[in-house]
Amino acid sequence: MVLKMKRTLFYNYKIWFILLLIVGIVLRLYHFFYNRSLWMDEIYLSSSLIRMNYHELATQPLDYQQKAPIGFLWTVRFFIDIFGVSEQALRLFSLICGILSLFLFIPVCRYFSDEKGALLGLGILAFSTPLVFHAVEVKQYQVELLATLVVLYSYIKFHERNTYADLLQWGFIGALVLWFSYSAVFVLAGIATGLSFYRIIKKDWELFFKQCIPFLIWFLSFGMNYLYFTHKHAESKWIVEWFDFYKNFMPVPPHSLEDLKWYALNLYRLFDYPLGFLWNVKWLLVLPLGFLFLGLGLLYQCRQNFLILCFPFFFMFLASALKLYPLTERFWVFISPILIVILVRGYLWLMDCFNSLVLKILFTLLLCSGLFINTIKYVLYPKDFLGHKRSFQREALATVAEKFQNGDVVYIYWNDLPGYKVYHKIHPDHFTTIEGKDYRFLSKDYLSYLNLLKSDFDGFKGKRRVWFLYNDYYKTDIGDPIGEPAWYYEKGADPVLKLLKHLSTMGKPQEVFNSFDVKIFLITLKNR
Repeated sequence: MVLKMKRTLFYNYKIWFILLLIVGIVLRLYHFFYNRSLWMDEIYLSSSLIRMNYHELATQPLDYQQKAPIGFLWTVRFFIDIFGVSEQALRLFSLICGILSLFLFIPVCRYFSDEKGALLGLGILAFSTPLVFHAVEVKQYQVELLATLVVLYSYIKFHERNTYADLLQWGFIGALVLWFSYSAVFVLAGIATGLSFYRIIKKDWELFFKQCIPFLIWFLSFGMNYLYFTHKHAESKWIVEWFDFYKNFMPVPPHSLEDLKWYALNLYRLFDYPLGFLWNVKWLLVLPLGFLFLGLGLLYQCRQNFLILCFPFFFMFLASALKLYPLTERFWVFISPILIVILVRGYLWLMDCFNSLVLKILFTLLLCSGLFINTIKYVLYPKDFLGHKRSFQREALATVAEKFQNGDVVYIYWNDLPGYKVYHKIHPDHFTTIEGKDYRFLSKDYLSYLNLLKSDFDGFKGKRRVWFLYNDYYKTDIGDPIGEPAWYYEKGADPVLKLLKHLSTMGKPQEVFNSFDVKIFLITLKNR
């Protein structure tokens, strides 16, 4: 009797769905309330969100050449107005979208697979470290993931309906989504193209022409959004050059072995970011990789679903080939639900080949091992959350505020000014500050650079100690030509260390804060 009850509970999908939802929500809330310091990408966008009003967000270029949909900008600005300027107010919209995504993914994944598939898909979405990260980030990528799910869910609900009321409702949902997500255009265009092809193949002319109604509404909404808002934030020449330099655009057609390697490398990276499968045991990659290709082959058997789910990739790859959309890390986030759906189909097929429950559990645990291990790691060590996207800007400034004394002055080097300016508005400080000027492009070498910096150093006169803050991770500025000025970035040159050496002639330097990005030296000045 007890064994039968345990078996019944084990196969009770409702319980598992509830457990995964709870875990997914708790993980996001945990990192939200841990409230890590804003990292540089968040700093860049937060600068405009804090400084600008609604009209300015809609009509003026954002600081640091940032881009974000107007719906996202206005919603975050609304939360700032309600809750005040804080990291959590800035991240609240992403958190809400992250939690909603968990709920909405269940019916979407269930439609394209089955109950077991939806359970695994929810587990991947709930535990994926990059996707948890974007649910507590001041950027639009979690909103774009939710937008994809809204578009897919509306397709599930409306694609077989032919009443004008339903078609108009479908059209307005897609039209609204475009104001919150740039990448939604790939999914909407993919659905419109895929479904139109399918109607033509089936010669279902009535639905073909009727469904042009929502497709036309989407097109008009995209046109209005682009004309009045998006074109103001179109990719700048510098951003295209930057992504091109780091090979973030798909090489079509490939012209070299390096171009061919691009495909293999980015496929490999995909399972790390955004899917979150990778950890130290690299060979386990064969499982999600195999399931993805197997699922793609199986998806072809259902021609309609194949067209609907694959055309968004076609438009995304086309945009990347035209150097309109980079393919790296965060730019895959919006399409991760489709990747998970395809992978889940491959998993289900293989599990149906096994009669042994033990084998099924073993394969599932091996597949998800990276998800579990990465999750546990960042719960235990939240300050290291997603490694290269961590920052300690707030902690650095808090250290200065705590130990600042009369007769001190704080010198912020130019490469840490973005973080300082944002945090000065979030947590206003009361210490005397010199904002270092960027003289790199006015200088021909280090000596002329140092000579210009002396105007900053004039502010040290009459002071007893200098707090020198600089960013040791982000050493360039938005808009800088790559590798320029050459004298500053030449191999072996480290102007900040040279500057520290010069400052040591003024007094004794002591390192008082050393983090992943921000570093602080306290210089006790000689009698001057």
